[in-house]
Amino acid sequence: MGNQFLNTSWISMEVLRNLKNALKVAEYFNTDWEKDYNKTFAVGTTIQVKFPQQFLIRDGLGYNPQGIDRISTTISLDQPFGIDFQWDDYEAAVKAERSEEEIKEQYLEPAGVQIAQEIDSRAAFFAKNNTSQIVGILGSDPTSVKFLDDARARLLQKAAPPGKRCALVSSSMQTNSINTPVTSLFQPSDEITMAFKEGALGRLKGFDVFEEQSLYSQTAGTWAGAVTVHGAGQSGTSLAITCTGGDTFKQGDKFSILNVNMVNPRTRRSPGPLTPQTFTITQDMTGLGSSNAADVLQILPAIYGPGSQYQNVDALPADTAAMTLFPGTPSPNGVSGTIGLALTKQAFAIVGMRFYLPKAVEARSQAEDKQTGIPVRFVKAWDPVRSMQIHRFDTCCGFGNLYQDNGAVAILGA
Repeated sequence: MGNQFLNTSWISMEVLRNLKNALKVAEYFNTDWEKDYNKTFAVGTTIQVKFPQQFLIRDGLGYNPQGIDRISTTISLDQPFGIDFQWDDYEAAVKAERSEEEIKEQYLEPAGVQIAQEIDSRAAFFAKNNTSQIVGILGSDPTSVKFLDDARARLLQKAAPPGKRCALVSSSMQTNSINTPVTSLFQPSDEITMAFKEGALGRLKGFDVFEEQSLYSQTAGTWAGAVTVHGAGQSGTSLAITCTGGDTFKQGDKFSILNVNMVNPRTRRSPGPLTPQTFTITQDMTGLGSSNAADVLQILPAIYGPGSQYQNVDALPADTAAMTLFPGTPSPNGVSGTIGLALTKQAFAIVGMRFYLPKAVEARSQAEDKQTGIPVRFVKAWDPVRSMQIHRFDTCCGFGNLYQDNGAVAILGA
């Protein structure tokens, strides 16, 4: 068995191939910052990414310099994980597979698929909790492909740049909305997508559409009565509220605020009929009630009102302005539903890193997907105390918000 691992470079490459071909959610995350974690010195688990400066227009010829006000986000590389297995020397002698083909089919392919699934699941979970724009009704699947038109329109209204886009829908969404008569409308996918991506349905309404099993459901919080803004003119990522004691606010819940409407980030005007800006809650909270000063929600996107270079709403919240949980969903308290995703590569970042590759082992290899920056390390070592052959696969990933309000839309379903 040991001789089959002497030529080890193909092992991590084989796992990586299976990993890469199985990724769907993570493939639509941005990888531009992966290189920042490959310095010759330790950079820490979190890096800060500055957004480009935005400017306001001056009227006339008078000189009126604007202050430079850079805003930033963070990307964290904080999720190492892997797969381990072992057998003793007796098992290796009398039971173990002998050929590279058997090793690939019985161990490497399952390891690659499982690691890929874990990365995709973590990416889907991050996107569910950090996407603020929504279309659809929580707890009910769309019944036509109009939800793709709605998602496409929302991305345009938010000035999402052109480029690669995907729509990730659950099997029940696909069954109830993208049914057989409609499939004739699909444009053919590219060869790689069709050849390797399980669940690829084709292109429709400008999206690569996938029937995706990595999606998460969301169970909405419960509000016993009215929830309102506590204090006028609030901006930023914290929002003080007035609620009933015991009200629950769940990470990933979406809400809107009365008379706080979205604007196009370029024109700073409403891109059509007034549409409430929706926000996502980024941390669980249980309300203490009344106007308790501790009842503060953490939200995305940050609120920027008129006059700001980064304006994203037409007005800052008024004192006592009513808030709506999952706008468009009747009686959303405690309702559960799957969160599909319409993604561009501008919404979220994914990063990976290369591991230390030990020398004092029986076999070792490491491969890295250049497109995602995700590494896979394989190490085989012999434990002389237990006469055991130890095998481990390691990888590491992390995520961050980029233009989460402009480049992603949550598709609500059952």
